[in-house]
Amino acid sequence: MIWRLGIGVLALMLNALILPRILCDPPAHRLWSGDRDAQVALADTVARYVQASPDPIYYHTGLLRFDGQSAVAIDQMALLGLGQVVTRHPELAERYLPAMHAAADHLADRRQLTYAAHAYGSSGLVRLDPGEGHAYLGYHALGLGMLRRIEPQMPHAALHDRLIRDLSRRLFASSTGLIETYPGELWPPDVSAVAGAIGLHASATGAQRPAALDRWAERFVRCSVHADSGMLRQRVYACGQGKPRGSGTALAAYFLSFSNPELSLRLHQSLAQGAERSLLGFSALREHPVGFSGRGDVDSGPVIAGVSIGATGFGLGAARVAGDRGLFVRLHRTTRLFGVSMPHGGERGFAVGGALGNALLLAMLTAEEIP
Repeated sequence: MIWRLGIGVLALMLNALILPRILCDPPAHRLWSGDRDAQVALADTVARYVQASPDPIYYHTGLLRFDGQSAVAIDQMALLGLGQVVTRHPELAERYLPAMHAAADHLADRRQLTYAAHAYGSSGLVRLDPGEGHAYLGYHALGLGMLRRIEPQMPHAALHDRLIRDLSRRLFASSTGLIETYPGELWPPDVSAVAGAIGLHASATGAQRPAALDRWAERFVRCSVHADSGMLRQRVYACGQGKPRGSGTALAAYFLSFSNPELSLRLHQSLAQGAERSLLGFSALREHPVGFSGRGDVDSGPVIAGVSIGATGFGLGAARVAGDRGLFVRLHRTTRLFGVSMPHGGERGFAVGGALGNALLLAMLTAEEIP
């Protein structure tokens, strides 16, 4: 009897260890291969969120910066994710262009940038005065760039051109490779979005990629990449000063895939080699490299046992653009298990995260591998 009990306990343990992996792996492999049905199930969820919001602000918490930034992130990531799906499956353009237009209209609506207008006196959609950075506009320009890649004659083409022209002048003139997001605030992940937007604009319009992006990257790395860990500093207080963080590193690796592939791969390697934490085939990414610590915030989400939701979620995109299938699958196991993937009609989304979480994950899970 004892040996039978032992075998039973062993069987239960093996089921507990193996069954979750078996259940989580097939969707990861389908998404990795660009399976149409797997992408549509996620994309429909995000398209529904965007089209259901005539207001360019999705959340109304009373926290001006959070409400504005989250709205920008939802619309930008919806455009990137839906655009990546349409690029992979052109026959879906008619299905998703209405949602993409709605997201672009939100990004072009100055009401979405009330928080930035409070910081500068006016938002960058209205004007950019000399000496001002407005790096948050990289998110707008990157989202609009994806729509323009799908639809060259999009309604906001003139705004897109103006944003890229103004941001390029600022970025390429910077001796540190950095421009301010808000007065006195230097955030390298935001600057990565600016660079990515410049690269995507060139691709979308058939222009030559600016050679200045390579010279910019050298200055940016010198001031913003932590030499020992290879991870990106989340916020820079002076050139070479600021904590490296996993969430910003992973997000920047995704953004830079549109403009600076080598730097994107370099940032991904820093995560794959120094930030991955695994247990029974489930992986997550550390928010802070060895020698650093800190609590969770709006960028990272909760930090539990050193790993963060932000780094892990954005790490999916970093792994995807780098062609790192193994890390992608291990991170997806964790995301699917703890993000609570839920079917809704013919759609499938993640119960944890709402509009913002689902838009972010759509962009990361459908990211395009660097050639």
